[in-house]
Amino acid sequence: MEESVVEFRDVTRRYGSVTAVNQMNLEIHRGEFFSLLGPSGCGKTTTLRMIAGFDEPDKGEVLINGQDVTHLPPFQRQVNTVFQNYALFPHLNVFENIAFGLRRKKLSEKEITKKVEWALELVQLKGTEKRQINQLSGGQQQRIALARALVNEPEVLLLDEPLAALDQKLRREMQFELKRLQRELGVTFVLVTHDQEEALTMSDSVAVICKGQLEQVGTPADIYNHPSTRFVADFIGTANFLPVKIRQIHNGKTTVNFSGRDILVPTRKGLPEGSWADLSIRPERIQVLKNSAEEGISIPGRILDTVFMGAHTRITVRVGEDYVVMAERQNQSHAYEPEFDPGEEVWVNWGLSSATLLPKSSN
Repeated sequence: MEESVVEFRDVTRRYGSVTAVNQMNLEIHRGEFFSLLGPSGCGKTTTLRMIAGFDEPDKGEVLINGQDVTHLPPFQRQVNTVFQNYALFPHLNVFENIAFGLRRKKLSEKEITKKVEWALELVQLKGTEKRQINQLSGGQQQRIALARALVNEPEVLLLDEPLAALDQKLRREMQFELKRLQRELGVTFVLVTHDQEEALTMSDSVAVICKGQLEQVGTPADIYNHPSTRFVADFIGTANFLPVKIRQIHNGKTTVNFSGRDILVPTRKGLPEGSWADLSIRPERIQVLKNSAEEGISIPGRILDTVFMGAHTRITVRVGEDYVVMAERQNQSHAYEPEFDPGEEVWVNWGLSSATLLPKSSN
């Protein structure tokens, strides 16, 4: 059984009439890179602040290493935070920024120097000790903020959208740098982000949050391939949704009806015969064919549009009464010729295991 380093037990946090976090139960395991993912205002930053001690729940308990820290101030918790704006001290040079927390602990000058040198080497900025903060690039400032947090050897490092201010190229480089640091140190990292790609790229586990509620917690692959709700399927990547009625459940397979046509899909617990559901299919799992395939599931449709997007081609097809399905096909050749014309009759095909039944959305 994996050991929990952070645990929420029925945690609720309100701001006036607004419930930012609602009865959250959450476990973050030791040594993993864990992401809190969701849209703006979903409660992910409030969750991070309650781990850090900057905010207290109205109800429930927050535990770190099995100890109840619900009402402990930040300086009494074995956590450090890297903020979105880095919060570096502009009047201090690089060395003194990193040494700040160590001096508060009243370590010897020799030990401080040793630890600062270790931290700078860790973030690959050795030799910048005497430089001023305004002499550093955005990426370098981010690394210094990381070094300042890691030098205190926290049990948990909290990252509040630390890459948001970086350009796309540097952001991707720093994603891999953060993951390298986390693996090298074995420290538990908890990242707040609204960027799905960032969470999927960096994380061992992801918690998807919506309106203060945990929608799903799992590995990036589980959340992407087996979403538990329509919100998760829609928020993580791109998904097609078709409304279906469940007709029959037998031997792990379910027959559903879409627009008068029966379709076979994997069974989903909690969805009884006669109920309505959403059928979710990722665009890259769909083939658009000129003829019905013998294998998998095929439904007829009509081409709406074909768009060349570099690495892949996006094909949109109208199916059923008036629903639109999007497919993505990887481009294997430098030459590109559209295979389909707008209005052309085609077949939309996918494998049986490629579709996911979801509870009908209330939105």
